[in-house]
Amino acid sequence: MPCPRATSLLLLAVAATACAHAGSPRAPAPAPAPTGVLVALDAGERGEVVFQVPGGWKATSGEPEPAGSGSIRFEPPEGHLILVVMPLWGNGEASEPVRPGVAEALVEAERDRALEGAVEVELPLRPLEAPGLQGWYFAATDRELAGSRSPPDPDQYRCLVQGAVVAGPLLLAFTLLDDGEGPQRSAALALVRGASHRPASGSRPGAPAGRGHGDPSTWMVPGAEPLELALPGRAWSLLLDLPGWRVAELLRRSDGSGVSIIGQREADGLLLSASLAESQGRRSAEACRDPDWSRIRALDGVGAARLEARAGEARAWYSWRNDGPPTRHLSAWRYRDGACLHLHLSLPAAEPGVDARLEEALGVARFGEAL
Repeated sequence: MPCPRATSLLLLAVAATACAHAGSPRAPAPAPAPTGVLVALDAGERGEVVFQVPGGWKATSGEPEPAGSGSIRFEPPEGHLILVVMPLWGNGEASEPVRPGVAEALVEAERDRALEGAVEVELPLRPLEAPGLQGWYFAATDRELAGSRSPPDPDQYRCLVQGAVVAGPLLLAFTLLDDGEGPQRSAALALVRGASHRPASGSRPGAPAGRGHGDPSTWMVPGAEPLELALPGRAWSLLLDLPGWRVAELLRRSDGSGVSIIGQREADGLLLSASLAESQGRRSAEACRDPDWSRIRALDGVGAARLEARAGEARAWYSWRNDGPPTRHLSAWRYRDGACLHLHLSLPAAEPGVDARLEEALGVARFGEAL
């Protein structure tokens, strides 16, 4: 039986992951109409999300994170726009619907952050509803790029649209980057509005074997050598010294842009997840932290939060109450050479000296030469 606390950490890890844009979506099939295709994103025991993708649009999906479904990115055949959708889920059973208030809280948190750099004085939340969906979104204009006829960099966009919709037991968080109102934005929002949830039907053939990331009893005890997380093109890697730990199988994104691991220390049950991923243009530890922390803090039960930044490392301390006793968490982000590192540790909040033990456990991670 999976460890409840391990499952809790994994749920938080899903909320903490940055969007990935790689690989091919699962099982694309011809749509009933000739104007597009149906693309399904697997969400494990919570079923799948099905999108009706317009003709000519490109859809690519990210490698699943531990206990998560990954993300999916859409791009039109022409124009300066990208849409990324990430399914998330809460603490309930696989068939339990997510409350609409969770989506609203997430969008409000993102809206408050976007106001700091927006042209607009106010960013009202707009409803986004369709059969089986309920959610909100907002649109903001970047203050620095607002006056430019076209952004100086192809990866820069004048406008940001962010939102979240509830689809049964899933929360679909989405980010749309473009240069303003127009037909393509309407098409992208229609793509989100047309998403649908399909419940899981029995077992899912073809699921990766040996990836019981929610069940520590299936994890292996590594040898004396450190575990290595590495990205292409770097002469360095992240080394994890984990003697006396049980560790799940390493997960890699299909395009090589990210790798992650989760483990549990046998002596006291301390849980650790570590991910190393391309920074997507972020250039500091704080910038690596911001999108992850925004998703974490929007989860039900997260409280007693404190943010810190020191010596090239950004941290977030917080407590989380799921169905059982509260747990204490420490997330730490580091930046190096175009990559973001995220270390996430957890212990029962009632453990003696819990904060000191979590901080001490950060010492298992170090940078070294690529092995």
